[in-house]
Amino acid sequence: MLSGATAAWADSKTDFEKSIRSLLEKKCSECHSATKQKGDLNLIKFDTYASVTNQPEVWATVLERVAAFEMPPKKSPDLSFEERGGLVAWLRALPKAQAIDCNQLASDRTANFYRGYVMSRRLNRHEFQNTLRDLFGAEIPVLDLLPADGGGGEGFDTSGSALFLSSIHIEKYLAAADRALELVLPDHARRVPQELQAPRHRILSTPPANRADWSRASRDVVSRFAERAWRRSVEPSEVDRLLSLFQRGASRGESFLSSLRMSLRAVLVSPHFLFLAEPEPSQGGIHALAPVPLASKLSYFLWSSMPDDNLMALARSGGLAKPEVYRLQIQRMLADPKATALGERFAIQWLDLERLGTEVRPDPTRFPEFNDALGTEMKQEVISFFNHVLHENRSLLELLQSDYTFVNQGLARLYGLEGISGSHFRKVDLTEKSRGGILGMSAVHAATSYPLRTSPVLRGRWVLEVLLGDKVPPPPPDTPTLDEKTVNSSALTFRQQLEMHRSRRECASCHDKMDPLGFGLENFDVLGRWRDIDKGQPVDSEGTLPSGKKFRGPDGLRSVLMDRKDSVIRHLARKMTGYALGRELNPFDDCVIDRAVVALKENNYRASILVETIATSLPFQNRFYPKQN
Repeated sequence: MLSGATAAWADSKTDFEKSIRSLLEKKCSECHSATKQKGDLNLIKFDTYASVTNQPEVWATVLERVAAFEMPPKKSPDLSFEERGGLVAWLRALPKAQAIDCNQLASDRTANFYRGYVMSRRLNRHEFQNTLRDLFGAEIPVLDLLPADGGGGEGFDTSGSALFLSSIHIEKYLAAADRALELVLPDHARRVPQELQAPRHRILSTPPANRADWSRASRDVVSRFAERAWRRSVEPSEVDRLLSLFQRGASRGESFLSSLRMSLRAVLVSPHFLFLAEPEPSQGGIHALAPVPLASKLSYFLWSSMPDDNLMALARSGGLAKPEVYRLQIQRMLADPKATALGERFAIQWLDLERLGTEVRPDPTRFPEFNDALGTEMKQEVISFFNHVLHENRSLLELLQSDYTFVNQGLARLYGLEGISGSHFRKVDLTEKSRGGILGMSAVHAATSYPLRTSPVLRGRWVLEVLLGDKVPPPPPDTPTLDEKTVNSSALTFRQQLEMHRSRRECASCHDKMDPLGFGLENFDVLGRWRDIDKGQPVDSEGTLPSGKKFRGPDGLRSVLMDRKDSVIRHLARKMTGYALGRELNPFDDCVIDRAVVALKENNYRASILVETIATSLPFQNRFYPKQN
């Protein structure tokens, strides 16, 4: 019926009516019908060709799954070679979704493209601490005072839709402001630690010699401090309101510094400090961000902190509006040590490693080597590696395949590397290919294991979702988990037990994709140590993909991912775009991702290309404002 593949499918509408519709009913209805919609997908409802062409995104997903041999799943009615080839050809010939105009942004007319977009957002807790550091010029530890932030948008704590402000936040911000000001500006200079002497002088400059100078001195200090803290020019009337607090304290007989702290405290709990806002113009439509708010947006993307004096000077002078100047600033900022924030905040969240050491911990009785210090070192390897690729403008493909990593003495001991001493991290060459790239890092292995054992399912799902961007649906609600006592005592190997566990047909389609990838990492134990034997049995690290391709071990898994490197790079580009924009992405943002992938391919996947493409994109530098009624 379906022989001849492409030639037999020239007329998509006729082929749907004659053959495709009946093929879908025969081969797909068991899982994708009105009575059972696996993956929220009902293919049988598409009873006309018009209904098919009205939802091209659905059929793009079907094409991806069928071409990858993921649909139909094993133990379901399979497609013959001719049927599969014909169906793929028909799917590829379908009309594509309407092209997005890359010179436009989501607007009130295209409201369905909005996904929780927020015009301004609160600083998250890490940005708050970093901003205090750069405002005062020294580390001010306040992170312990601040509530945790949730993730939103593309899964990051930069998402405005998740950064709400509550009464608890205000209370904690007040406490953080008080701690910072009492450390830097106590009443007696001798109480200031040596490392905070320079920040104190930076703020106070020359204290007033007598009470007659209090008014002038307080205005000078408060106006300079507010301008830097609020990341914009400050109006005299705003300074007057802040100084009313100083005057209230002074009228009560409090000291100059005690009264000054009241005004500076108001600066630090003001919305102008706590929020990144983009001023709304008087006219609706697409508008370029003014240089000053653009400077803040760029610095919080690259540094998770406020702009420095260099960037702000260019913004105020208008120089930042020049494309060549803007690009030079991106390069300068990436080379600055503060750009390590991309590893600390973006990479750790992208790779889903933030929970390691808190929500996710190896069992202390089975793995006594793990403690808080080792958990921090595990994550630091990832941070150091990612920042090295970025700082040295190396190929992003080294995230998948490299012959080096970063370790300190504790991590070197875990990996069996000799000659490494001290707590500082340093680059080391690897003689064993199995350890190179993200797949060889212990943070990944620990974060994708259960407390007592490794899990090919968790690890395979991590590879699919985090690296390839392939969403895995949750298991059916009545699906039992493996009994841990049985796992440890059974005469069967773990792979045999897992094969029995996932024998249910409704589970097999996902497990057939996940488990082979996870088995490729089975040579790493819960802590990421290499093992050839587990519980007296040789480790079986062979995986068979839905296409039938076989591979073995982490080297084989790297080869699989390198074959799909553009999928990995595209997903990385998507995640960094979501992190930078601070919101869930919409179809217009696909233009940024498409351009980033093309630019990366043309430039040997150099890391700076991705950052520059995002930071110079239309959505990053512009905003759509609704027309005023």
